[in-house]
Order: sequence, then structure tokens, then C-alpha cells
Amino acid sequence: MRAILSDIHGNLEALQAVLSDARCHGVSEIFCLGDLVGYGPHPLECVALSMAWNVVLQGNFDYATIIDVDLSLWTAHHAAKSVLWCRELLKTSADGSSFRQFMAERPLIHTENECVFVHGTPRNCLHEFLYPEDIYNTAKLSRIANTFHRYCFNGTTHIPGIFVEEQSELWKFFSPTDCDYSYRLDGRKTICNVGSVGQPHDGDWRACYVLVDGEFIRFRRISYDVQATANKIYGNPYLDHWLGVRLTEGR
Repeated sequence: MRAILSDIHGNLEALQAVLSDARCHGVSEIFCLGDLVGYGPHPLECVALSMAWNVVLQGNFDYATIIDVDLSLWTAHHAAKSVLWCRELLKTSADGSSFRQFMAERPLIHTENECVFVHGTPRNCLHEFLYPEDIYNTAKLSRIANTFHRYCFNGTTHIPGIFVEEQSELWKFFSPTDCDYSYRLDGRKTICNVGSVGQPHDGDWRACYVLVDGEFIRFRRISYDVQATANKIYGNPYLDHWLGVRLTEGR
């Protein structure tokens, strides 16, 4: 059994709850599709836990933290502030150097048999977002589909669900509730967004990840002490109050 998670964003309480749930299901491998840091109050603790996992990819927040990109170009100022704070933590933490090196060495993409794993899309690993409404943008989906053989697992939008090519250039999207939290891979080109552990954006505040056992994908929604995490955000002068409000509302 494999657990695939993404977009932890410094939310230690959510991550610990997910890892506990994964252990209860006999998970033997953990894949993370990126964005360990940003938004949340415990970025370095989440990086430390990830160092034991089988595959950890680099996300756009991880990249921005270690590469020192120009954050003045980011329109989301609350996001930029959280990245700046992460940079300072890496400079001042006793383990900051090793954490920074680990994050810098993370690959952008991982391929295994018929599956590709990525943060954004195989076409643009860090910066392309694929939303449910993109099923109506057939040109975009066709170009993305041409970059992988059969199955793709991704994150970055924080919106879990399944994109499946029902026939040439005709795609459908299934939310976890649409497919009763379980989907069987059947050979058609499929993209699975595994959702977000630490900052869901689909109206459900619970942490989200997937279990994969053979050809079956199972979405998991895990309750945790979201108010405790929100309170830590409220008490942190480097994190916008709104990040805590959004966390409790799943948006």
C-alpha cells in the first residue's frame, strides 16, 4: 500500500493525523508531491518528517524558499510573507543547512512504470495548475496528456479529484464524492489530484491524501485539531490572520 500526499504547507497537526491514518492502513511507501512549506506554522518540522519518505518532490513553494526568487512578483502577499519567514527559519535553525540542502535536491518529477508523479503537471512541473473546469479546455488537457504515458498523480491546486479521458479529447472530472472516494484505474489516461494535507481548497477543511493499492485509488479525508493550527497562525506575526480563517473553512 502506498500513500500519496501533497501540499502539506507547514501544517504539522494535519500531517501527523495523515501519517497516523496511513499507518493504520498498512502503508509501506510514502510519496510526497511537494510544497512542504508555506502558509502554515511548522514548516521545518514538516521538512524533517519528510526526510524519511520514499519519494519527495519539489513544489513551487519549496522552490521559492530555497532559490530566493523575487517575491515582489507574487500577487498573493500572504503567500510571499510566509515564504520569507521560511527563508529566515532556514537561516537561523540549527538544522537549516541540512533542510535547505534536502529541499534543493528534490527532483521535479518521478516516473515509475506507467505512472508519473509531479507537483504541477509534467509539462510544467512547478507552475502549471490544472483545475476541474479545465475539462472544457481540451487543447490544454491534450497537451498535458501528451506528456505522460497513462497515469499522472499531481497536486498544487489543493482540489482533489480524478480527470479521465473518456474518449479522444473528451475529459471528465470526478470529485472524491462523485466517485464515492474510490476510483479504479482502467487503462484510460487519468490524472489524479491527491488534494492537500495542510490547506484544502475544496470546501472541506479535513486533510486529504490518497491510498493506492494496485489499480485502486482511495481518497482519505482526515480530521485533526484544525483550530489549534489556526490559533498558531493567528499568534504568528509573519503569517496573515486570513490563512487561519481559510484553513478552518477549507478554502
